[in-house]
Amino acid sequence: ASVPDGFTEHSTLDACRPPQGFMLSHFKFNTLHHGDLWGGLAAMLVAFPAAVAFGVTVYAPLGPQFAAQGALAGIIGVIVLGILAALLGGTDRLVTTPCAPAAAVLSAFALQMAEQGQAPVQIMTLLLLVGILAGAMQAGLGILGVGSLIKYIPYPVVSGYLTAVGLIIIGSQIPKLLGSQISGNLWQSLTTPNTWDYRAIAIGLITASVTQYSPRLLRRLPGIITGLLAGLLAYGFFALTDPALRSLEANPLIIGSLDIADNASLSAVQERWSSVMQTQAVQWMTAIWTAVTLAALLSIDTLKTCVILDRLTQSRHAPNRELFAQGIANTVANLMGGMSGAGQMGATLIGLNSGAQTRMTGLIEGVFSLLAALLLSAFIAWIPVSTLAGILIIIGLRMIDLEPLEFAKARSTRLDFFVVLAVVIVALTT
Repeated sequence: ASVPDGFTEHSTLDACRPPQGFMLSHFKFNTLHHGDLWGGLAAMLVAFPAAVAFGVTVYAPLGPQFAAQGALAGIIGVIVLGILAALLGGTDRLVTTPCAPAAAVLSAFALQMAEQGQAPVQIMTLLLLVGILAGAMQAGLGILGVGSLIKYIPYPVVSGYLTAVGLIIIGSQIPKLLGSQISGNLWQSLTTPNTWDYRAIAIGLITASVTQYSPRLLRRLPGIITGLLAGLLAYGFFALTDPALRSLEANPLIIGSLDIADNASLSAVQERWSSVMQTQAVQWMTAIWTAVTLAALLSIDTLKTCVILDRLTQSRHAPNRELFAQGIANTVANLMGGMSGAGQMGATLIGLNSGAQTRMTGLIEGVFSLLAALLLSAFIAWIPVSTLAGILIIIGLRMIDLEPLEFAKARSTRLDFFVVLAVVIVALTT
């Protein structure tokens, strides 16, 4: 049979290849294109600060003193996922990083464990277990060939859940934007203005405004980067008048020291694994069900990005091979103390618009993230928590799908609207 227009013979066969097709001979990269360097760099500029923000969000229910460990988990995730998913995957230009759905599911799980009185070390161990189980499930879905079926999930279901995730992210960031030290409790933070910090509010609002509107003026510079720089400048202004803000120690407005260069991160991971034996059966069951949810969301998020890439580049991805690669990458990232993620729309499209051509884009993004972590750890420590909150609130707003509002206007699509609404309600309440 002839190959359809816009597809190569290799990509068509690869998309239909059975699970035993996962062989090293299929992991060969195309010749490195100079566009991959620029695409990987541009993707890193978006993915790296977002990964830090997602990591801080996941660890927020443990208390503000764990912000640095959360940031480190996000950094490990963006490095490992970027490199491994590109090495094993089958989608050109795809960039895999920690993402909003993962942050929503994992932060909700951490909050649930904290409300049950679990110790922070035990919660961090359970977070790693959830990530590892979800990664193994994703790899299993790829081997079983389920990747080809995920595309049949109805649009109203996907739309409703992505909207709910956006709302969950926004709700989780409002206490940080307010500078409230009441971790994870939105309503209590809103109703106790005496816990607010006007400096955090100002920094967060400046960050969010610049992130949203700066691309209209600076088209070649990602809004996340300009927002991050604006937040740092705002913090620097307040630090001029308050000497306490010039210290990393006991400073609740910033992330704090990451200790990337020493053995602190390795010791922390070892400590978590030493508490595995203390995990109770009921916690294992909760972790398994959370992992099922996480694996499904990450798989949908990745394949949704792949489908859009196909449309933009006239190519075809291999869904089962991509799920297998994503699963392995997520498993390894969590084994190393990192955070789960997926093939991300924002970073991928930024890379594509910057000239990305091959799978090397994702690998280069991971390498650049590693260099940024090693060279800029002292800089990262000074990032205000409310700056990350401002960035994530904008990301959450962009995830909200307003198109289903049009469904309510016509009788023929009204049922679709109620499906979206039901999914949003269940996701927010359950």
